[in-house]
Amino acid sequence: MCIKCISVSRVSSWVVAALAVAVAGVSTLTTVSATPAPLVDYKAVNYDPITGVWTDSSGNGNNATLPNGAIAPTLIANATPNGSSAVSFANLFATQFQYLNITTGLAPGSGYTVLAFAEPTEAIYLDDNLVGGPVGAMTYFIGPTSGVNYQRLGNGGTTFGVSNTGVPTTAFSMIGVATDNVGNATFYFNGSADGTTTGSDAFTSPLNLIGAKDSPASGFFVGNIAELQIYSGVLTAGDVQTVNQAFTNAYINPIPEPAALALMAVAGAGLLLLRKRRSI
Repeated sequence: MCIKCISVSRVSSWVVAALAVAVAGVSTLTTVSATPAPLVDYKAVNYDPITGVWTDSSGNGNNATLPNGAIAPTLIANATPNGSSAVSFANLFATQFQYLNITTGLAPGSGYTVLAFAEPTEAIYLDDNLVGGPVGAMTYFIGPTSGVNYQRLGNGGTTFGVSNTGVPTTAFSMIGVATDNVGNATFYFNGSADGTTTGSDAFTSPLNLIGAKDSPASGFFVGNIAELQIYSGVLTAGDVQTVNQAFTNAYINPIPEPAALALMAVAGAGLLLLRKRRSI
């Protein structure tokens, strides 16, 4: 058989197949949820800064919306290390606050795991809640000790414990906490365990706020969030590492340009053709 016998249509099919592989490669740069699936998953790419609606991508349809009297957080481009967007919560004025309400509150059940790729931006925090709810709900917040900001877990006015590592205020990191329904918890920083707490006060109210706690709302978060996931129950260390790797893929690792992917696909098709020719 000669090389001329290889039809143009077959070569074209190789190119199409290679392009399909390249396009599939782009999709792998999105986050991958751990097992079990999250109750809610809020990605900055799914936030509408006009309406203040943060669409839940977990499949449960539990969107976060703008409460009455609140100001919509903004959406900033090129926020993360690889240029992905983030939702920005700011401290505007004493009477203007940016926070969101989870449409259907998340009942305590067996506890929660909260994982976020976030960047706090205040030099010194007082009581800045990443998530919270009314009296009796879990509060997961950032607060200072000797001028250093740490992750903290509490129940209203009670603080159960703090993380070992200070949270950077000039860079994104994966922060999170996995707690049972009375506050026995493990903090996480960039995928690794970072301190534990011993709780003794059951969570009795649902988690229903992003960027605040209580009713009326207080303890407002200031900073940027690229993605926020909340799970029911306590995830394993392995599950948390899986989410951390997914955050790394989505928000830290470089995203290949479409043109570069297309060139790679054509080059791959050329190699296939060359191998076919040598085998003739």
